[in-house]
Amino acid sequence: MADHPNKVAFEQGLHYVLRSWTALNLAVEQDWGGVESADKRDWMNQVLVDYFGANGKKLDVDDIEQILAQIMADEFHCVLEDDSPYLVAKHLVEIYHQCIHGNYQEVERLKQKYESRSNAVSSSRADGSSDDEDDNDVDNDQDDDDNDDDNAMDVDRSAPPEPEIDDDGFETVSYRKRR
Repeated sequence: MADHPNKVAFEQGLHYVLRSWTALNLAVEQDWGGVESADKRDWMNQVLVDYFGANGKKLDVDDIEQILAQIMADEFHCVLEDDSPYLVAKHLVEIYHQCIHGNYQEVERLKQKYESRSNAVSSSRADGSSDDEDDNDVDNDQDDDDNDDDNAMDVDRSAPPEPEIDDDGFETVSYRKRR
């Protein structure tokens, strides 16, 4: 028997929310959960689907936040000090309530956002350019500028400035402003 359209829409929405969560994406991309990081993300997705299915209308944003934070800590060794688990949990509860009432607009919006971002990433990879190459160009330009500045200024940076002694024999301490 096929799943109810509301459940299918919620599962899609949950998938898109988790895939757009920066902390989770970083944890998966950098293999913080080991080589099976992507599998752990998919498992996390299923844990949340099961939780929402079991708790229905008795959902608590704080409980879902706790689940998200606990999985990130246990599976990805990542303690999140921002409010992202709460924000993700709140968004998931909102999507759940919308899907229960047959409102799939937020899920469609998330789908379009996710697909447009995925298309942008794949098109940038297809053109052969990489961010690393661009970063290297910028670094090289900065190195050239730094060398010009060193040659233009004849400042002996190794000699400390002479201390200033006031009339009472005390040394005046001056602080330089940090940039």
